[in-house]
Amino acid sequence: MNVTNIGGLAPLAALGTPATPATRAGQPTFLDVFSQIFGDAVEGNQTVSEDRIRLMLGDADDLEQIQLNIQKAEIATELLVNVRNTVLDSYNEIIRMQI
Repeated sequence: MNVTNIGGLAPLAALGTPATPATRAGQPTFLDVFSQIFGDAVEGNQTVSEDRIRLMLGDADDLEQIQLNIQKAEIATELLVNVRNTVLDSYNEIIRMQI
C-alpha cells in the first residue's frame, strides 16, 4: 500500500486568535451585560438607602420619586437574581452532560 503525504499543516500561531461573534459584530459580551445589570442593581439600592435616610430625617419632599426609586431597585435586583439563576442552571446542565 502506497501512502502519500498530504502536506504540512500551517502553524497555529499563523492562524491568529479566533474572533468571537461578540467581538466581530461589536456587540457587548456576556460579562459586559452582567456587569451593567450588577451595577444598575447596586446603584439602585444605594439610591434607595439614601432616600430612606432622607425620609427618616424629614428631608424628603418627593414621595413619588422615592417610591419609584424603590420599584426600580426591586426590579433591578430581581433581574440580577434571575440572570444569575439562569446562568447557574445552564452551568449545571452542561456539567451533567455526558461526553
